Amino acid sequence: MPVQSSSGFPRGSGVAALLVLCAVLYVPPALLTPFFTKGEPREALVVRRMVEEGDWVLPKRASGNGWAIASKPPFFHWLGALASSTAGATNEFTIRLPSLVLGTGAVLLVWIVGASLLPPRAALAGAVVLATTFEWVRAISTARVDGTLAALMTGGLLLFYRGFVRGGLSPIEAIAAYACLTCATLAKGPVGFMLPALVLGTALALQGRLRQLPRFHPLLGALLILVVAGGWYLAAWYLGGEAFVRTQVLKENVFRFLGASRLKSGHEHPFYYYPPTFAAGFLPWTPFLVGALLVAGRNPLARRDPRTAFLLVWFAVIFVFYSVASAKRSVYLLPLYPAAALLTGWWWDDLASAATTPRWLGGRVAQGIVVLAGAAVVLPLLVVLGEGFGFAPFAHLAPLLHPKDQANLPIVRGIIDTHLPLVLAGLAIMLAALVVALIALRHERWPRLFIANATLAIALWLLVFGVFQPALARQRTLAPFLATVASEAAGHTLYFYPGTFDFGAAFYARPGIHHWHPQHHGPGPHYLLIWDDALAALAEGERRELEVLELSEGTDPKGTRHLCLVRKR
Repeated sequence: MPVQSSSGFPRGSGVAALLVLCAVLYVPPALLTPFFTKGEPREALVVRRMVEEGDWVLPKRASGNGWAIASKPPFFHWLGALASSTAGATNEFTIRLPSLVLGTGAVLLVWIVGASLLPPRAALAGAVVLATTFEWVRAISTARVDGTLAALMTGGLLLFYRGFVRGGLSPIEAIAAYACLTCATLAKGPVGFMLPALVLGTALALQGRLRQLPRFHPLLGALLILVVAGGWYLAAWYLGGEAFVRTQVLKENVFRFLGASRLKSGHEHPFYYYPPTFAAGFLPWTPFLVGALLVAGRNPLARRDPRTAFLLVWFAVIFVFYSVASAKRSVYLLPLYPAAALLTGWWWDDLASAATTPRWLGGRVAQGIVVLAGAAVVLPLLVVLGEGFGFAPFAHLAPLLHPKDQANLPIVRGIIDTHLPLVLAGLAIMLAALVVALIALRHERWPRLFIANATLAIALWLLVFGVFQPALARQRTLAPFLATVASEAAGHTLYFYPGTFDFGAAFYARPGIHHWHPQHHGPGPHYLLIWDDALAALAEGERRELEVLELSEGTDPKGTRHLCLVRKR
């Protein structure tokens, strides 16, 4: 007999379906996309240094000044180094593997833990929603710390959720929850345990249940986090001294929250940055979530029911915390996505089970949301279709875009031409799903609406992350250029010219690339990497001493500069 949830829904079938869904969405971009941005190769350099030089306690990476202490704690890099050592190679996929595996695990936990508290259909819907949102797919298939952090915090928060509904955690459950939060702390700092603790404390306080806090074994959690995570911080401080404190404690935690400083924490945005950003990141499920929040917020029973009350607090606390913080990035909100997904699944299941449809769903606000959501899907589809059939709508849109996006239009046009059959097939599926969704909405066929929206999401993200992103990355990456450089400069030391550094170039270059200091080097020839604009800006005498051997087709992360291999005579 298969293991079943409390309502008889086969749990094993749900796990298998979700595994297939996650593999289909996350593996292609993780496997096919070379590094072409700044963030991924920056983390990859930390992993490679761990594997090659054994810097496991205090993570370091190459930088424009030789080397620097990494800006994040090492748990993500430990996992990447373990995967790379096991595979016998440090490459894009082995470094992305931790996020992919842990992100898939978080989706499965949403289903498994959620099905023990909510109707199984609601939990499975929540897991599908989480797996297919834009920001989750993007983060889980890349080599960044944020996907790993969100997955680990999800494990801890789901166990807190279970304990909140059932009145506490068993010692085993508490150890599992605090182990997740300890690893989250080792992935990105104190936020890994502070935010979940704030969610749990707020949820208990709002329901007048703070006296139940000892049932969650907070002293056990504090001891585990203090010994393991605190032990690493002490060891890293001993090895890194003031530079470690400045980089990982002050810049990454204090000043990212409080705002501008001489340490230049970056990513500063106004308090209203997140509503539109989150609405875009949760696509294509944003209208569903809006409905769920409206229903839960207006229903006193839902606000009192611990099954929905904890999810609302989970969502609100993290949203407000990061809105108050000075530094803001869309990916920072990832830890609230599981709560948003379960709320969406809860509302959809409630809607599908109801005998009558709520009157407000036929109102002008709901209709306006549907129209906006439909336009957000249909208009881009029409633009891509028009470009594929030669009507050139990009030429009319270009003046409305940011200069960086304008520079990408020829690349996107080339991708459409090269992969036209795939693009047209994906667009056909999406348009069909959209039509089915609109008909289902009109006739109140909620299961059919959900399946149509999930189909649209899968087709859309396979096109975006499985076709367009890898093709764009191959146009922009420096990987082929550095392979040519390795051949051209074989037997010679390779240098970055003063003022020239790129994380992607440093990762794809053979180990041992150095920074050029003319006074420290003897007679040549010497092989150097320099940006094309920097080469053009050199004085004529200096430029004559440099023989250009190769020019990259790939560019820097902004897509504006090309890298040159030059030989100093």
